[in-house]
Amino acid sequence: MHDVNTVELILVILLSVGFLILITLSIVLLSFMLAIARNLKRMSDRAEAATSSVAGILESLGNKVGPLAFSGIVSLLVKRFMGKHKSGKEE
Repeated sequence: MHDVNTVELILVILLSVGFLILITLSIVLLSFMLAIARNLKRMSDRAEAATSSVAGILESLGNKVGPLAFSGIVSLLVKRFMGKHKSGKEE
């Protein structure tokens, strides 16, 4: 009977050490996962800020280029119309 208690004590010690290792690894893994989650959040915030900045730049550029493109098209149409009109008079 004395041997069984020794074996039980050894098993309890081994299980306790195993659980201690598992708990320690779980805490370390959890801290790494939290650090990764914080970094991902920071990266997504920066990406969102960059996207909104680019969107603002493109919107501003569109507001400036739109009228220029429209005036270019009107100018081209006027030149073509005037070219046809002049060639029509000469005939």
